[in-house]
Amino acid sequence: MTHPVLWRGKTFFYPIGNTSAVCLTQDLCPSEKADVLLLGCGDPRHILYTVYTNSTGLQASRKLDFTCCDIESAVIARNVILFTLLADEGAVEKVPQIWNIFFHFFLDKGSHDLLISQCRRLVELSSDLDSWNNGPYGHFLRMCTGDTLAELRRLWQLYVKTTTCSPHEAKAFESAYAADVKASKAKFEFVFTASRAAGPLSMYALKMAGHHYNIYWETGVCSAVSRRPSEVSHPNPTLAYSMVGDKFAVHYGTDTLSCFHLAEALAPAVGSSRHPEQVTLKDIVNVCKTQFSRWCTSVSKVLGSQGPSFPSPLIIRCFVGDALSLCQALDYSRTTKSTSTPFPVAPWKIPCITFDPNAYGTSTQSPAPTTFNVIDTSNLLDYVGVLNIIAVTSPILQRTPSTTLYTEGLVSGSSEDTLAEQLCGDIATMGLLLGLIPACFISQFTNRSNMHEYIVRLTQNATQNHVRLAWKLIGGAEKLLTDLDCPIDIAPEQLAGVFFNIYLNMFSHENVVRKLAMSIKLSGIVHYHRRSFVEILGVVKRRVITDWDSTMNMFHRKIQNDRTLMIGMNFYQDLCCQLHLLGVFDVQEVHRVERPFVFRDWKMLPQTLCVVLVVPRDYLQPLLPDLDETGTPVLQCDLRGVATQNTFSAINTVFGTITTSGQGDSKIVAIKEDTTGRYGTSPLVVWFWVLSIVLVNERRLSVVLSVLSTPATCTLATKRHDLSIFRADLGDEQLVHILRQRPNAGPERPDEKNLQIGSHPMKTSGVCAFVTLDKECKTPLSFTTRVDIVEPEMKVSLTSGATPIVNQVSMHSIALVLGDKSLEFPFPLPIDAKKAKFRIARKSLYIEIILPLKLVLGETDSDMFPVIPHGGDLALWNMHRVNLDQCIPFSIANKKALGWINPHVSLMMSDRERRIPRALTSGSTLLDVKRSLHFIFGQASGLAEGKPPLGFALQVTDESEIFVMFYITDLRLDVGSHTMVADAWVMPSSPSFEKVEAFSKVFTHLRPNNMKTVGMGVEERKAWMHLLVAATERCRTWEHKTNCEYRVEGAIPLALEPDESPICSCGAGVGTESFVKKYPILQPLAPCVTRAVISPLFALSYIEKIGNMEDIMASNTSPIPAPAAVVRNMCAACGKDDWILQLLS
Repeated sequence: MTHPVLWRGKTFFYPIGNTSAVCLTQDLCPSEKADVLLLGCGDPRHILYTVYTNSTGLQASRKLDFTCCDIESAVIARNVILFTLLADEGAVEKVPQIWNIFFHFFLDKGSHDLLISQCRRLVELSSDLDSWNNGPYGHFLRMCTGDTLAELRRLWQLYVKTTTCSPHEAKAFESAYAADVKASKAKFEFVFTASRAAGPLSMYALKMAGHHYNIYWETGVCSAVSRRPSEVSHPNPTLAYSMVGDKFAVHYGTDTLSCFHLAEALAPAVGSSRHPEQVTLKDIVNVCKTQFSRWCTSVSKVLGSQGPSFPSPLIIRCFVGDALSLCQALDYSRTTKSTSTPFPVAPWKIPCITFDPNAYGTSTQSPAPTTFNVIDTSNLLDYVGVLNIIAVTSPILQRTPSTTLYTEGLVSGSSEDTLAEQLCGDIATMGLLLGLIPACFISQFTNRSNMHEYIVRLTQNATQNHVRLAWKLIGGAEKLLTDLDCPIDIAPEQLAGVFFNIYLNMFSHENVVRKLAMSIKLSGIVHYHRRSFVEILGVVKRRVITDWDSTMNMFHRKIQNDRTLMIGMNFYQDLCCQLHLLGVFDVQEVHRVERPFVFRDWKMLPQTLCVVLVVPRDYLQPLLPDLDETGTPVLQCDLRGVATQNTFSAINTVFGTITTSGQGDSKIVAIKEDTTGRYGTSPLVVWFWVLSIVLVNERRLSVVLSVLSTPATCTLATKRHDLSIFRADLGDEQLVHILRQRPNAGPERPDEKNLQIGSHPMKTSGVCAFVTLDKECKTPLSFTTRVDIVEPEMKVSLTSGATPIVNQVSMHSIALVLGDKSLEFPFPLPIDAKKAKFRIARKSLYIEIILPLKLVLGETDSDMFPVIPHGGDLALWNMHRVNLDQCIPFSIANKKALGWINPHVSLMMSDRERRIPRALTSGSTLLDVKRSLHFIFGQASGLAEGKPPLGFALQVTDESEIFVMFYITDLRLDVGSHTMVADAWVMPSSPSFEKVEAFSKVFTHLRPNNMKTVGMGVEERKAWMHLLVAATERCRTWEHKTNCEYRVEGAIPLALEPDESPICSCGAGVGTESFVKKYPILQPLAPCVTRAVISPLFALSYIEKIGNMEDIMASNTSPIPAPAAVVRNMCAACGKDDWILQLLS
C-alpha cells in the first residue's frame, strides 16, 4: 500500500458533504469531453452542480463521464439510490421526497416508502454485473467491479430488512437509532460550520448556521422550525449502516446547509433592497431546496433525453475501495491491458481490484476511461498526504493544458509555507520533479476567494482554514510546449541532495529533536513510509534525464551517514526492499553463504521474500481499547535480532484465517477474510516484503507487530514500553510463514515488482532544460539549454562573430535571435530573458543559454493570463470558466447591504502589496491590475461615489488612445468560487468604420460625469490586453469561427498596441439582449461589444500573509480609486481624435 497502515479507532460516517458544491468542468474547454475521477467522492453534490452548470450554452453538448470512488460503501449506496430515483419517470415531482431521503435523519411515511421501494428494486437488479448492466440503469450507471456491486447490494438489503423485522426488533432499532443521533450531536455551544457556504457573505450567516445546526440535530430534519412534525418518525436506514457498524455514526459536524450556496439567499436580489441581516433561516433553507431542485431537474432531464439503447451523455461509474489503490489499478490495467490487478481493494481487505471486463476489457467498444482530464481528490490530502496523491494520480492524468488535479484540505492559518511543508520541499522544485504545480503559484493569484475562512477564524479562534488548489501539468501555460512530458536534467549530486532533503522532510517524525521541540504542533497522523518515498522517486525517474545510478549511490551514502533521523537506519532495509520491488534501484549487498534452518526446504532463495505473521485474536483483543484511545496509530513490523532491529512499514493487514499448502519455496498461504473485521473472532494476519539477505544474515530473529512512535502514542508507550503488539519467533511455523509470493497470489507473476517504473518510458522529445539548484539543493535557480545551430544562415552569423540576442516571448519562453533568424524555446517555469547569459562555441556551432527563474513575488509578466490553443479550442490555464447566465445577479440599490464588498475585494492585496506606496505604477504589474480592479468594483457597486458609471475607459496616462471601453450590466455571484464577478461588455479600440459609425450615434450620452477612466502604465495595459482575451473566453457561449483571427493570425492576444483589438471578433454582438435592455441608449454599440467576465484576483494565503481580517472588516473607507487619466475628446471606437467627434462637439 502507498500509505502506511493505520489502526482505525473511533471513526465517523460522512454521508453528506461539508463544503459547497463546485463545478468539476470549470477548467475544461467548452466542447471538451469530461473524463472525471472523483477520489473520496462523498455525496454527489459536485456531480449534480456540474451537470446543472453544463446544461446550457456550448457546454450542453459536453459528454460527462464520472468515476466515483469512496472507501465508505454506504456513501456510494446512497448516491446510487439518488441517481436511480432521478432516472425514473416523474422524478421532478419526487424531488421533495428525494431531498428528505438524502438529507433527513428521520423520514415521513411517503419518503420512507419511496426509499424502501427503490431499494427493493435495486436488490432485484443487482444479482451480478450482467444483470445490472442490462437493467434500466446500466446504460448510465456502471459498477467498476463486481465487488462494488455486491457490497452495495448488501447495504440495500439491510435497508429493506429494517421494514421486515419483528415489531420488537423494529422498536429496538428505532430506540437505538434515536439514542445514537442524540449522542452524536456536537457538545460545542455553537457550530458555525455551514456559514462557510455563504462565501463572502458568511458574516451574515454565522448566527443562522449555528441555529440551524441545533435544529437539524435535535429534530433530524433540515428546517427552520425547531420541532419535528409528528409524521416524520421513521429512522432513515441509509444512515444506520456504515463502516463504523450497524449504528448511526454520522459525523457531529454534519449540516445539510454546508453543501449549498447560501450567498444566493443573503445577497439582495435584483429589484430588492433587503439587507442580509433581514434574511431568515427559512429563506436560507428554501434557497438550498431550490438549488437542489434545479440540480436534480437538470440531471433528470439529461438522463431522460436518451433511452437505454443509446449512449448516455452522462455516465456515472462507481467504485467502493481505496483511492490510492484505484489509481494504481487503473494505471496497471491501462498499461498491461488486464482487468485483474495486484492492488488490494482497500486497507484491511484481501481481495484485489478486478475491473468489469465489459467496461475495461480490450474488446469493449466504448471502454471506460483509465486516464482523466479532471481528478478531484476532495479532502483526501488531510488523510493520505499530498505526495501520495500526486504519485498515484500523475500517471493517469491526460497530457493536455486543460487537465486539472484538484486538492483541498485544512491547512495552518499562521504559516505561509504550508504548501511547501505538505510537499516536503520547495514548491517550484517539487513541481519540476513531479510534473504538477498549482496554477496559482505561477500566476500569483487565484479567482477563488476564501474570505469565509477568515471570518470563521475570527469568530471561532480557529487556526486552520480550508484551501482548494487546482494543479496543472507544469509547462502547460506555454503555447509553444507541445510535449507536456518535456524532460528535465539535473546533475546527479544536486538531484541526490534534493532526494535527501525530501527524505528528511517526509520522515521528520523520526527526528527526535524536532519531535520534542514541536510535539504540540505535530499530530499523530503519519502519511508516509519508505514505499511512499520510493513511489515519488519512481515519478521523478520517469521525468528526469540524469545518471540515475550515480544519483542513487550518492543518495544512498547520504542516508547511511545521516544522524538527523535518529531511527532512520531502522528502516534502511525496508527502503532497499522497496527500491528493488518498484524497479527504482538495486542496492548491492553481500549475502551469507550458509542458510538458517527456516530455509532448509528451499531450493533457491529469491531476492525478496514475503513474511506472514498471524496475531491470535485472544492476544489482540485485550489491546483494542488502548489502540482505540491512541487515535490512528501507524502499524509496522520489526525483524528483531540479538543486536539488530529492522523495521518495515509497508505492511498489509486483514482479519481472517489462513490455510497453507506446500513447503519451502513452494509454500502457499491463502487467507479467508473475516468480513466482520475487528468485531469478529478471527486472528489478524499481517504480511510484508523483505530482502532475503535480512533473513539470512541473522540467526535468531523474531517478527514483531508494533506501533510507530509519535506524540500521539505517548499514553500507549507508558503501557507498552517498546510499543510492540505481538511477537513470534521467525521459526514458529504456526504463526510465521515465509513465502515466495504474497498470500492469495495466483500463478507466479511480477505482482508489485517493477510495475510502475519499467512500464512507463519517459518521452524525450523536445529540448531538455538543465536545472541548477542552490547550494542546499532546495530551490531552483536557473535553466540551461544547449542550442545546436543547424540553420545555414544562423551558422554563418555565428561563425562570423555575430552576438546572439535573447528576447522574452512569454513568461515561459524566449526567442534566440542570430542575424535575421530566430528560434523559440519553451521552459517549464517562468524565466527572465533580461538576465540571460551565454556560452558560445562558434567552431562547434552551439550556444548554451543560462536563464534565471522568475518566481519572486510581484515580478509577474504581463502575460499572466495564458490562453492556450488545444484541439481546435482554447484552454484557460489559471482562470476557470463561468456560466454567467447561471451566476445570480444581485442588487446594489441598498448600499448598506453591500458592506461585504470592500472587505471582499480588499483580499486581493497581501500584506506585502498593501505596504507598497500607491502610485500610477507600483513596480508590480499584477498589483497594478489588482488596484485597477479594486477601483472598478468600487465604482460598479456604487460604493465609491453613490452611483455606478455608465462605463469604463482604460488608458495609459501618457498615451493618446483609450485602448478599451467596457460596460457592466450586472454584478453577479460566482457561488462555486465564493466570489463576485462583473458581467461586462467590452469594446476594444480598433480603426473600423463600423465602430466609428456606431460610436457616433451614442457619443452624446458618454460624458466625463458618467464614464470613469482608469489610468495605468504601459505594462499594465499589456496585462489588460491578455486579461481581456481570458475574460471573454471564460464566459464564452459562442463557437470560434473558421476564420477566427486567433487562427488566421496565429497570435493570442492579437495585439498589444492601444489602437488594435486584442480579442477576436467571433463573439462581437452575440447575446447582447441583456446589454441593450440595461443600456438602451447604447443599442448602436451592441454589434461591437463582446461579453466578458471580470473578477477579483485574490492573493495566495498559502504563500504570504493576507492581512488582519478584523481590520479589513472594520474599515469603512471606500475602495481606493486608481489614478485616473485625463478624459480627452477622442473616439472610444478607435481611441484617436476623429473629425466625427469634432463635428459632434
